[in-house]
Amino acid sequence: MNLDSRQVRIARWLLNQDGPQSTSALAADLGLSQRVIRYRLDGVERYLNSHHLDLVKQRGVGLVIEGTSDARRSARAGLATVTTEAPRVFAPDERLHLLMAVLLAASPDPVTVETLHQRLDVSETSTRRDTRRAEPWFEQHNLLLVRRAGAGVSVVGTEPAVRRAMLKLMLEAVPAEAFRQVIDHGYDASELINVRVSAGLREFLRTLSLRQCAAIARASGLDQPQIELELPLHLAISAFRIKAGRSAVLDPGQLRSLTDHPVSATAEGISLALADVINMEPDEHEVASLTEFLLGLVSLDQAAEHAPTVSEQLVDEVLDLAAARLHPAIADDAELRRGLGQHLERLQVRIRYALPVHNPLLADVVGRWPHVHEAARHIAQHVSKALGGPIPEDEIGFLTMYLSGAMERTHLWPRRRAVVVCPSGMATVWILVSRIQAEFPELELVDVVSAHGLDPKSVDADLVISTVELAEDDLPVAVVNALLTPDDVRSIARLMSR
Repeated sequence: MNLDSRQVRIARWLLNQDGPQSTSALAADLGLSQRVIRYRLDGVERYLNSHHLDLVKQRGVGLVIEGTSDARRSARAGLATVTTEAPRVFAPDERLHLLMAVLLAASPDPVTVETLHQRLDVSETSTRRDTRRAEPWFEQHNLLLVRRAGAGVSVVGTEPAVRRAMLKLMLEAVPAEAFRQVIDHGYDASELINVRVSAGLREFLRTLSLRQCAAIARASGLDQPQIELELPLHLAISAFRIKAGRSAVLDPGQLRSLTDHPVSATAEGISLALADVINMEPDEHEVASLTEFLLGLVSLDQAAEHAPTVSEQLVDEVLDLAAARLHPAIADDAELRRGLGQHLERLQVRIRYALPVHNPLLADVVGRWPHVHEAARHIAQHVSKALGGPIPEDEIGFLTMYLSGAMERTHLWPRRRAVVVCPSGMATVWILVSRIQAEFPELELVDVVSAHGLDPKSVDADLVISTVELAEDDLPVAVVNALLTPDDVRSIARLMSR
């Protein structure tokens, strides 16, 4: 049966559902667009039919597979065979993640454009474009993307920086629950890895000894919450790099200070256990490198338990900047002060030890509160100078969440007025009205009118939310779906921020 890699993931996801599911839920879980889902459903349906299963599309309800349990088992088993033969099709972000994983795995050796072109299964022009897209990400992680004539592209930087970047990439590209499923049950039994991770990246993940390293982390005696995921991933990546002949090398002063630190004893014990994974005993540089990583985890955990030591002056300056850009009352918000102080303390530790951070809500935050995000970006520049290190986009997203939360909590949003427009007699407008009120409690809906009854000259509102295109160019209009999709919410938020 001819299925591509996306159709395999769609089929596997549908087979794992107990009841009807919307295409939007399917698209969100797989990280694909609804257009891509709809385009590939016919092929998925033919595959299911070949195993005596029906894909039923219920309007307003969603998709559901009907058939016997034996037929479902047969279809699941068949996917394992199809997967090895399926053409690989990647979404843009999946291609980017795979490209970065390939370059990091080979670092500092170059990878030819031809090799990347074959791995990504796109044209060489697209490969070069993806490489340019990846360059700023590498720079943010203290790595350089070097193009060598006749040799290819390579990632250049210190070995600890390469490992930190690999860890950050894994946290960005793979859901945490998928990793936990692998740790508990192994790669073959992890449905989430098979469904939610692209074929190319799955091949790389299987080279990581994650279950063995998780057992080592749990036996370490550390009680930090990070040992459940961050430490096993770091150990698995370190083992992968060491087995590839990429050992950490520290300067003499750094080596001496880390070797003399009390945490070094814990790192040495973990390194001895790791020897069974890499079939050699890690040297003193590897022990010191692991000590540095553990210091970051310990310091980060302590920061969560104790009062913040970030200067009160810095917190005051952050609040003053937020008050100037958002609302004067921000400066007197005691809960925001406490939360920001604790977060800046953790941020200081992350900067000091170059620890990765991942904000899974970044895209939603930027789309929902674009004007607050701009204020947070301005504040981040000031914090960066004060703490002596760059502030990544994920951290700016967290600052945005703190500030937006304060605005929501204390009702500081500027009151905006809106008119809702729909075709005459459209009953679903009241569903739209309720959705708008739920998503934008700060928005006052002053009128609901039909498209024919709208008089642009008499509109006394800041914006118009319409389910149909309007001929009027002078009105600030957001054209939305009657059910108000996440994209619609972002469109309204952008319009409100102007």
